[in-house]
Amino acid sequence: MTNRLKEMGETASWRLMVSAAIEGAKKAGYATKRQPGRGLSNTWELTKDGTAKVASVRTTRDRYIAFPPLDGGKRWKTLDAVDLVLVSAVDDPGNPQNVDVYLLPADDVRKRFDASYAARTENGHTVRDDFGMWIMLDQGDDTIASQVGHSLAVDYPTIARFSIDELEGQITPATEQAVKEATPEPETPAEQPQAETTPAFTTVGDVLSWARAEIARLSGMSSEAIKLDLKIEA
Repeated sequence: MTNRLKEMGETASWRLMVSAAIEGAKKAGYATKRQPGRGLSNTWELTKDGTAKVASVRTTRDRYIAFPPLDGGKRWKTLDAVDLVLVSAVDDPGNPQNVDVYLLPADDVRKRFDASYAARTENGHTVRDDFGMWIMLDQGDDTIASQVGHSLAVDYPTIARFSIDELEGQITPATEQAVKEATPEPETPAEQPQAETTPAFTTVGDVLSWARAEIARLSGMSSEAIKLDLKIEA
């Protein structure tokens, strides 16, 4: 079993998935235009029936999406500045054959991120400001703190589905050029731009704290229950 997107490399696969999101919005009747001067935030203007809305584009190869909290979860970077969240997600993280596109109301996405943040902090998880916090698109379990906020892909049906073969052969030149201009760098494997997800580490303690928080996020356990040993050999 091969993962075709992984074989493409980070830049090519990211651009392919962003292109899928934009083509999906067009298929749903929207005119699309990238918002200038937004750096790595990857925001677009979507216009339909004379109404223009700002959308944040998110891609995911594990069917989780992320936004970074600010001010102790009172605000969300990028998310607070948009009306919609346009998501491009693989159908199967292990063996992707298709890319599904979802168009989500930002108000509902914010509510779910707020709920996830509250559940994590109430259960002793460490959630850092300006570092991406993930919620799952598919159905999860509300009794697991790290899964609270799930089911966006259940509650909002796809607006488009493209096979990877189709995307490789039929992306319009205009979309391809616009996506290339969106950002010159690929996203990280967690599908979030480095500028929005990776904090600056200045000490070994910072690295260990980040590692514990990430393990807590993945396992659903409290970061206080996770112990890490560090060994440095000269």
